[in-house]
Amino acid sequence: MSVNKNRSNTIYLNQLIINIPVRRKIVDHNDRDKFEWNQWQSATKSINNVEVSPKEKHVRNLILGTFRLEGSRLFWTMMTRINIESHPIITWKFCYIIHRLLRDGHQNNGVQQNYALLSCRYCNLIISKLKFHERNLMFIGNLTINENNDIRRLFNNNYDPYFQLCTELLNYMEEILNLVQVIFKSLDQSRSNSMTTIGQCRLNPIIICIQDSSLLYDYIVKVLFKLHERLSSDILQDHRQRLIDQFQRLKCFYAQSSTLQYFRNLIKIPILPENPPNFNLKEDLTNYQTPVAIVNTSASDSSQMMEDLLIDISDDTKSTQRVAPSDNLLEDETLFNRSQDISDLEQKVLQYDAMLKQNRSETDDLHRTIAIKDAELTAERNHRLQIEEQLRHQLNNQQSIEEIHALDNKTNSNEKFNKLLDTYNQLREEHIVVLRREGETKKQLENLNQQYTQLQEDYNKKENEFNQNYQKFNNEIMQLRQTND
Repeated sequence: MSVNKNRSNTIYLNQLIINIPVRRKIVDHNDRDKFEWNQWQSATKSINNVEVSPKEKHVRNLILGTFRLEGSRLFWTMMTRINIESHPIITWKFCYIIHRLLRDGHQNNGVQQNYALLSCRYCNLIISKLKFHERNLMFIGNLTINENNDIRRLFNNNYDPYFQLCTELLNYMEEILNLVQVIFKSLDQSRSNSMTTIGQCRLNPIIICIQDSSLLYDYIVKVLFKLHERLSSDILQDHRQRLIDQFQRLKCFYAQSSTLQYFRNLIKIPILPENPPNFNLKEDLTNYQTPVAIVNTSASDSSQMMEDLLIDISDDTKSTQRVAPSDNLLEDETLFNRSQDISDLEQKVLQYDAMLKQNRSETDDLHRTIAIKDAELTAERNHRLQIEEQLRHQLNNQQSIEEIHALDNKTNSNEKFNKLLDTYNQLREEHIVVLRREGETKKQLENLNQQYTQLQEDYNKKENEFNQNYQKFNNEIMQLRQTND
């Protein structure tokens, strides 16, 4: 998508509307009018000059509208009636809605002085996203590839497309980090925080940036490992250096976002390691862990409760915003603390569950060790029985051997007797060694049985403690949930 700077926005939008496919499935005239009116209400409530983040229900309604019409022509028709350039906040919210429609919509979708720079960076990101998807059709709007999402099998062993794809992924990541940088910088300049309407209006796109950046980082790392299998390290020096720089910025971005209370219940921010992977070591690919950003789907349902916690610091002459009464603020803060207590208790339950699984794993290992020792003991017993059988056979033949010695002359008799005696002594020594080894094996088996008994008692004790704590935590959680209800 290219923007002609010499033409007005209205003309550009009209041209864009003509080129967007649409297949209407609404036959009834009254239903169509009602649908278009609901879409218009959602558009005007989402894109306005009020410095507050758009409500999720309005954004979701616009996204569903693109699927119902299989396109975004109605949305762009409504945008021609909204003066996007009339106010910087309108432009900023317009960029956010476009980002959401491009990412989650139908596949045919194709402080106030700081909003100009914010909108400019956001437009750069959206243009970069459009160009990326235009050149890489295998990526859908949310940057996933297929069911397995394995980028290393995308081009098989053709390394030229991987080299070009790595460059485009780095460029895409650069635009996201540039947008994030100006967002946090604008918060510092306006002295806003995440629990104010102004702060949340600017921080709202951060959630999408966290989701996209975590996937982009994972793709870049895997593609670079793929390239290092065939290409030399010198050729990929620039790519590695860009990733190192972006890794530091991305880690700072995640750390800064994790400190904001606004994101605490909305998204689980991934944690990056201390250093980027070493692509010259194959062990780093084995130890590499994919960063995952998990969005809390239930957070949108509790947005009404959190809305009363917002602090309105804007000027009344510029926008009209609601301030929650002090009594409601205290009550909502109490509910928030109780929800946090429930979350902590659930985390403890998960920890106890992990401990129980670890104890079970250790018990299974001990069972396997005892089975191995038992097999060794059985082998020793069989070997001892063979030695004893040979010894008994030798003793039974001793009388015959003495008679043979009596018939032979004295010299031959003494020589044969000495050989037989040596053989007997050798068998006797081997028998003694086997008996000693059997005794040592029995001692080891007794020690293992004692260890197993001790571990079994510890396991039963920990399991009883876990069941008691689990029941206690469940009761506390039920009480807290009943209190919250």
